[in-house]
Amino acid sequence: MVIRELAELPPRKRATVLLAMGVPTEEIGPEVGVSGRTVRRWRQRPEVRADIRRVRLRLLDGAVTSVRTGGGE
Repeated sequence: MVIRELAELPPRKRATVLLAMGVPTEEIGPEVGVSGRTVRRWRQRPEVRADIRRVRLRLLDGAVTSVRTGGGE
């Protein structure tokens, strides 16, 4: 499912998704196998920041669609 798909992503992409979800960098580092400092450096890269924005928009779109269709009730 989604968790399995997330685990199959490379570390930086996995970190991007977790950052978009609001997970703190110090928790993300061990989760993806790097330090929190590395995650903070990745977060400063323009391409990662753009990816975080895209992931957040997709998450929001999914949530809006779910509310509109009555999902989760």
